[in-house]
Amino acid sequence: MWLNEDQTTAGSDAAIVGWNRFEDFSGAPLGLMKRIISGLLALLLSVGLLSSSAKATTPLTVADIYNPAKILRVDLSLPKDSVESLNNQQTLKVYVPGTLTMTMGTKTSGALDIKVRLKGATSMQKLDLTPSFKFRFKKGPNDLGYLGLRRMTLNAMTQDTTKLHEYAAYALFNAAGVPAPKTGWARVYVNGFDKGLYVNIETPDETFMSRRFRDITQHIYEGAGSDFWMGEDTGDNKTGNFLVDYGWKVTPNKYDLNNLINYTYDNNKASWYKGLTNVLDRTEMIKFFAVENFIGHWDGYSGPDINNYFIRSNTQGKFTFIPWGTDQTFGENLATWKVSDLFEMDMLSEKSNIPWMSNQQWRGKLYVQCINYSVCKTAYLQALKNVAAKALSMNLSGKLTAAAKTIDPALVARYGGNMEAMKYLDTIHLEQSSMQLFLTKRQKSVADLLQQNNIK
Repeated sequence: MWLNEDQTTAGSDAAIVGWNRFEDFSGAPLGLMKRIISGLLALLLSVGLLSSSAKATTPLTVADIYNPAKILRVDLSLPKDSVESLNNQQTLKVYVPGTLTMTMGTKTSGALDIKVRLKGATSMQKLDLTPSFKFRFKKGPNDLGYLGLRRMTLNAMTQDTTKLHEYAAYALFNAAGVPAPKTGWARVYVNGFDKGLYVNIETPDETFMSRRFRDITQHIYEGAGSDFWMGEDTGDNKTGNFLVDYGWKVTPNKYDLNNLINYTYDNNKASWYKGLTNVLDRTEMIKFFAVENFIGHWDGYSGPDINNYFIRSNTQGKFTFIPWGTDQTFGENLATWKVSDLFEMDMLSEKSNIPWMSNQQWRGKLYVQCINYSVCKTAYLQALKNVAAKALSMNLSGKLTAAAKTIDPALVARYGGNMEAMKYLDTIHLEQSSMQLFLTKRQKSVADLLQQNNIK
């Protein structure tokens, strides 16, 4: 154990008191003897000989965990039963025990007892491969976990060749005024085996909401493949099209969701638009649509897949959209093996296709209603203009270059070992360049769209 300044003084005094028990056989004055001993103790402490570690460690902070300028080392230790469960297709989404240690330089979390499960839908992989993880920390005082965090999400980025999509998407959402997760990077080791680079995404849970909103959260709904149609509000917290991630214990019903759905059925466009302010943050919703479309989030709410988003209600039943699942964005086309064949989702259309399907599908209901009412459409296009401007003013392109430089050593360590792996590393770099090209093209597309619709 290393000693701080206060411990050093206390330790020296205790040693001197101990020496008072012994007779001074040297004949030297006792005060002089005390000073000699005190000096020797101070010297030993200064060179670390009385410390269990010559290198002091300090605790991590939340800012360290979500620091996009550095890579966090994450060591996950799993017992045999947990390993078997996470390699079983039937149980890999069931939480099992493990021990987590996070390190960044001399900062460390120490060993933390956690629960862990795997995550994903089309990206789901067993533990033996390259899975994404969800961690749940033990509750401490005030029902909070480690550093006040209850959960942690680590995405393996198996559907993002650039390894930059989620970092960039959430940075732009936040800059545009849409509450979105913070991100960091993690080099993950499971029982000592290097799993490679992960993106560490702030989980949109009750802790996230308490830090981003001043009012009280009533419910957090997960919108995975769900839209605001009659009957979508059925089921309890674990069943139905909208699952409840938080709030069921206090408010075990979906009345707030039912009320929102009812408002979407107002056929009078003017009263529909006005009435939305009773059930959601309309301005935030329009910004949310604008960012989703600018980054080409076809797998989000306003895209044709109508997937990957959260909605959060307060105790007045007023909702806010929270973005999620932004790994397949910025034009990367996973439908082909060709590098740089960008998929550019239309930013103003009722229907669109997805990369590997040519047929057109309806997009999110509220988005379609918005672009079909002139007042809402104009507000959306203005928001799109602002998002494009924000991408320039925040130097998103420069941030991508810096992030690519930060993560490249971890990617080289992972994929630089043989010729076949190095081909994938080359592909990563090419797709990162394509992402920059997408941003350039998107700026022009927004400008053209604004001109076509007489938006100054």
